[in-house]
Amino acid sequence: MISQKPQLLKVPEHLDYSFVVKGDAIAWDNPWHYHPEVELLYCIKGKGTNFVGNCIRSIEEGEVLLLGKNLPHTRQRDRVHYLANPESPETVVVQFNEDFLGKEFLSVKEFQPIGTLLERAQRGLTFYGETRLAVAERLLGLAALSGTNRVLALLTILDCLGRSSEVEYLNPAGYVSTAHEKSSEKINRVYEYTINHFREAISLAEVAALTNLSVSAFCRYFKLRTRKSYFQYLTEVRVGFACKLLTEGELDIGPVCYASGFNNLSHFHRQFKKIVNLTPKEYEQRSQGKIPA
Repeated sequence: MISQKPQLLKVPEHLDYSFVVKGDAIAWDNPWHYHPEVELLYCIKGKGTNFVGNCIRSIEEGEVLLLGKNLPHTRQRDRVHYLANPESPETVVVQFNEDFLGKEFLSVKEFQPIGTLLERAQRGLTFYGETRLAVAERLLGLAALSGTNRVLALLTILDCLGRSSEVEYLNPAGYVSTAHEKSSEKINRVYEYTINHFREAISLAEVAALTNLSVSAFCRYFKLRTRKSYFQYLTEVRVGFACKLLTEGELDIGPVCYASGFNNLSHFHRQFKKIVNLTPKEYEQRSQGKIPA
């Protein structure tokens, strides 16, 4: 599990290029971190768990993710799978500043779909279908390009993603990352504690004590910073973990409920349906390809 507040990770700049393209295992097993660069990932090979904002989900080989600037994230390797298959995971990672083509770049009308895409990426995005296949193929060839061709290829990829309807958010509406703010130390302690203890019973008094605030003051503080109550946030984290377990298909719905921190099956069903718009059974069947999406 994550054991620390998100760290600012310095993305090394390249002397010859305006954005970074990596093609190795460096995107795996980093600490819980954030950076001002937008990150586009294509997982070629490897199994494990994605942590993106409040979202916890299994890594899928072939997945394409777009993570907005300063969005906390990490991807942790599946240790059991790694011991059985010790070959290194493979991922294409592209990291770029939103204004790498200039401050006015995103205000150009022709680039509006890209500007909107980068705003939506603040919640984390995953792509599927023909979009994922087309973008994955282009990402594989991106590192070999240089000069104008390299920039045009990235713009083509972002334009394709920006115009696609084959996309899902990783975090629910209202998610706001404050990891980059200097004043976020208190709330990062709450995030850290929640990620490490969400499968246990958590009281408002416990989390309020982390911020040296009274319960009522903490509730106001958390709502102001995140636009939701603490228990709404906690429920989203638990449901996100339940989605991961259901996708893996190793536990029945009852054990998934309790393993995710819920202590009442009917409450679990209500909260899951409210957040995911599917029942746990429907989500399990869809994620395992038993019913069409």
